[in-house]
Amino acid sequence: MPYEVIYNESDGIVGVRVWGEATENEHYAAREEAFRLCREHDCIRLLVDLHELSTKHSTVNGCFSFGESLAKISPGIRIAHIMPTDSLSIKDVRFTTTVEANRGVQTCSFNTAEEARTWLLKREE
Repeated sequence: MPYEVIYNESDGIVGVRVWGEATENEHYAAREEAFRLCREHDCIRLLVDLHELSTKHSTVNGCFSFGESLAKISPGIRIAHIMPTDSLSIKDVRFTTTVEANRGVQTCSFNTAEEARTWLLKREE
C-alpha cells in the first residue's frame, strides 16, 4: 500500500504521503483516511506529500474526477501539496489542484515540506 496518513498533534496537521504508482483506489482510500482524521481531530490543515509519486498510469479523467470529488468533501480545509519531481506527475498534480481550486478549495502547491507547513500554519488574512 503506497500511502500513509498521520495526525501530528504538535502542529495540528494531518499528513498524507503517497509514493510510487499508487492506484486510483489507493488515492481515494488515502483521501478518506485523511478526512476521517481531520474530522476526528477537528483539523483544517492537510499536508499532502507527493514528491515520490509517479502518475504515469493516470488519466486526465481520473485527475479531474479526483480533484472534483476532493472539493466536494473538503469545505473549510486548507490543503498544501508537496509536488512530485518528474514532469508528467507535476503536470497531473497541477491539473488536479487547479480543479480543486476552481471548486473553492483553499489549496497551494510547494516544492518542500517546510514551505507547505509554513503556509498551512499561517493565519488566514
